[in-house]
Amino acid sequence: MTSIIVISAITLAIAVSISLLGVGEARNSLDFKKGQGTLKIAEGCVDEALYRLKLDGGYSGGSLNVGDGTCNISVSGTGADRTVNVLAQLSNGSSYSKRIQITVKRAGTAINITSWSETP
Repeated sequence: MTSIIVISAITLAIAVSISLLGVGEARNSLDFKKGQGTLKIAEGCVDEALYRLKLDGGYSGGSLNVGDGTCNISVSGTGADRTVNVLAQLSNGSSYSKRIQITVKRAGTAINITSWSETP
């Protein structure tokens, strides 16, 4: 009888451990998916900012809704050298965000990216 209880306890411990590992893996997978989605929103906002800067040299940024997220764009600098900062977040109130900062050189309607950096 004692051996049955010990074997049952060990089996239960293994089952609980496997279940907890599965939950952890599911959480990691969701985090990765939402992080990738936030990055796509940020990159879309960078594209939009560069397009608007190309059309209007005085573009200073604003807010955009992209897919299931939002982003805030700010453009600073004068003359040919500009810095574009983008902060993207998912709209569902989660803590997923992505920042991208790029520096560009504007020559007429041409935009040349001189640096690109991402931060979580």
